[in-house]
Amino acid sequence: MRVGLLSDIHANLVALEAVLSAIGPVDALWVTGDTVGYGAEPSEVLALLRERNALLIQGNHDRAVATGEGLELFHDQAAEAARTHARWLSAEEREMLGALPLTRSEDRFTLCHGSLRDPLWEYVTTPAAASASITRAPTAVVCCGHTHIPAVFNGDGARVRAFTPVSDKPYDLGPHVLINPGSVGQPRDGDPRAAYAVLDTSAATATFYRAAYAIAETQRRIRARGLPEMFAERLAFGV
Repeated sequence: MRVGLLSDIHANLVALEAVLSAIGPVDALWVTGDTVGYGAEPSEVLALLRERNALLIQGNHDRAVATGEGLELFHDQAAEAARTHARWLSAEEREMLGALPLTRSEDRFTLCHGSLRDPLWEYVTTPAAASASITRAPTAVVCCGHTHIPAVFNGDGARVRAFTPVSDKPYDLGPHVLINPGSVGQPRDGDPRAAYAVLDTSAATATFYRAAYAIAETQRRIRARGLPEMFAERLAFGV
């Protein structure tokens, strides 16, 4: 299977459309959380992912928009955006977000948003944090998001090593590895292009990619809908 691995779309429809165009035909789409929050088009993003039969995992922004849980942990602008999205979405859309699983295993892959130790909130940024998820995984590979930064961690126990993936280069998956495809809608690694990965389950590889998109159009839509200015400004810088 060829699987598109996405995360942290954050209601950025323009970026999502660019990624889906760049990715080409895939057998499945997996999204490791935070489909909503921050951006201008949460309902439209959810509709497009439904149309593509994407498998969605719940992130902390998804939970906050659906139920209000965790809003006190957000900074003021993020909480404002989450409350705004909750008003924009239908009851059925909020119920769908609230019912998303925190983790899910598919073949050799276990999906979560933050980590397997704390699926909603932990940021996996160190080998020690990656090791905690790798050792808890029922499968060879863990796929997560939340940090908005592409990453590869491989190894077992105290021997886990961290890598910053190079675009367009396949990385071997296994037997113990955690990967983060980065963010489609709000990259934070200094590269404003949308980030994603493609898994080849037959070859057991992950390849990381970036897709350029019309950032100015996304900024215009955020401003037109009255969301906090910071969510438009930072898109140009990938922070």
